[in-house]
Amino acid sequence: MLLCNRGALCVIVAGLLLAVASGQRTQQPLQPENAAYFDEAFDAFVLDTIQAWQVPGLSIAIVDGEEVHSKGYGWAVLGQTKATADTQYFAGSTTKAFTAAAVAQLVHDDENYPDLHWTSSINQYIRNDFVLGDEYITSHTTLEDALSHRSGLPRHDSILGLQNDTPSAIVQRMRYLPMTAAPRTTWQYCNIMYVAMTDFLQTVTGLQLETLLRERFWKPLGMKSTRFTMPAGRDASRLARGYYWDESVHKGSVEGRYMAEPYPELLPISGAGATISTVNDYALWIRALLHAADRQEPANESSPISHELFRDLVNPRTIVGDYSGSTDDYAFTTPEVYSLGWLSARVLGEAVITHNGGITGFGTDLYLVPNKSFGVVLMGNTMWTSNVAEGVIAARLLDDKILGRKSDMDIARGGDSDSGIRDGVEEQLRALSQLTLPPQARKHNVALSDPRSDVRTGGLPLPGSIEDYSGLYKHPAYGIFNFTVSSNSPTSAMPALEALVVRLLTGKIRLEHITDTVFELKSYMGHGTGDYSAREDSDVVWEDVPGDLKAVFKFGLDGEVVETLGLELEERMVEVAREKGDKYWKKGMIWFERM
Repeated sequence: MLLCNRGALCVIVAGLLLAVASGQRTQQPLQPENAAYFDEAFDAFVLDTIQAWQVPGLSIAIVDGEEVHSKGYGWAVLGQTKATADTQYFAGSTTKAFTAAAVAQLVHDDENYPDLHWTSSINQYIRNDFVLGDEYITSHTTLEDALSHRSGLPRHDSILGLQNDTPSAIVQRMRYLPMTAAPRTTWQYCNIMYVAMTDFLQTVTGLQLETLLRERFWKPLGMKSTRFTMPAGRDASRLARGYYWDESVHKGSVEGRYMAEPYPELLPISGAGATISTVNDYALWIRALLHAADRQEPANESSPISHELFRDLVNPRTIVGDYSGSTDDYAFTTPEVYSLGWLSARVLGEAVITHNGGITGFGTDLYLVPNKSFGVVLMGNTMWTSNVAEGVIAARLLDDKILGRKSDMDIARGGDSDSGIRDGVEEQLRALSQLTLPPQARKHNVALSDPRSDVRTGGLPLPGSIEDYSGLYKHPAYGIFNFTVSSNSPTSAMPALEALVVRLLTGKIRLEHITDTVFELKSYMGHGTGDYSAREDSDVVWEDVPGDLKAVFKFGLDGEVVETLGLELEERMVEVAREKGDKYWKKGMIWFERM
């Protein structure tokens, strides 16, 4: 999900249409291992790729016109269950396309919702829940703004996943979150706005979002293995286990180990990234979308996706980031744009519509090439690395389809002059997927520069003892952080402060003293199924999340007692504050009150 800047991975969401009514095209049966795609060379390429990126298992479905080809590779559960096209994975933010489509159906339903439009204010429908920091912005933020990530609110992902959370409770905390841009001026990926859309849909229809999507999309399309809740009974045996590759372990010739991840609890964020599904089910979704994209296709009254609805979903709403392409760039010929639950870009001159999903232990990538009646979805059981592997594989498939040729394996491995084209497509797909994945999921995160160089010089002592700064600190949206003294510091002789942060992505924050009351903030992401609160647990590993972040304690007026703590927790807030200059550094922090 679940969940900025360029440079990491990409996603694929896809689907098939169920058998069409008489007079329409009839659906062809699945062809799990059709040699048109899954030949010996392609199988070797996929296995090499997932091995290179330490992905235990990966499943692929390809929709090419009326044909659907699907297959699994590697392990769904290591040493126990092989991955197949019917293996179930957490599909993360590819859920957003379903959420946007559900809103679109209501907007297009003039009979039951005549006053509902893309420009309708969200606050008009969930008045008690949807309140932002500014009254005018609250009343003028629209459905379209939320679904296209142009509301002015950045990610703030660390507020997601408090104990006993609900969509409504998450939305109610939005009023305490700082904005980082004026509405409709900047694209900023924001999962919370899709939680707001969950709250909106559930309030307006009176149905839980999972039920709504099942009735309106999954059941009509025949997507029998798609859900939000954990599968039970026989279906549970088809659920993949998510993994993390721990490079810190060295045993003999083995450099690393797979660690099983806990299954994420995603119901509170529902519409932002709670879908569990298979590539075969997503192939049904993809085909429905491709049929709807075809202007020449006769209207299919049984499909939940009409041409008009599809056009609304993919119509560009906002430019994503700064466009630095040129006419000589074979990959990017236009800027990336975000629509409603979808990213779009030009790849080798063709319009490609895409989205990805990444959540603890899982990654999904989905691509549509409407002009070629082509789509592909890939699902794997690691976060980030599966997305990277999926991007490499998708680049080969898109290259083959768009250029109208079957690639030689030497080209795929860089042994031909055309390999530069393949590399360019791979680079583009990584750039696209980086746009939506959270900072914690980026393996090669670039540290933010710190304009406040003065805090690293001088070396003023800490006022009082480190124990004076420990304790509980509370923010109305981010919740409670409990900082305790830790003497286990590999980089500092002085004891540090640590807080376990159990949220959607469990993490740990470590504060190491720099000067006066200024600390370096180090973030770690937890992996494994052990006890995260234990000092040492062989089933838990902490992954360093690179970054140059700070924390500052402030005393009360008496100068004796620490009363507030500022933490640089939201990446976009930090960027905006540092762009403005040294004196604005406080604006980049989330401020907690000591309890």
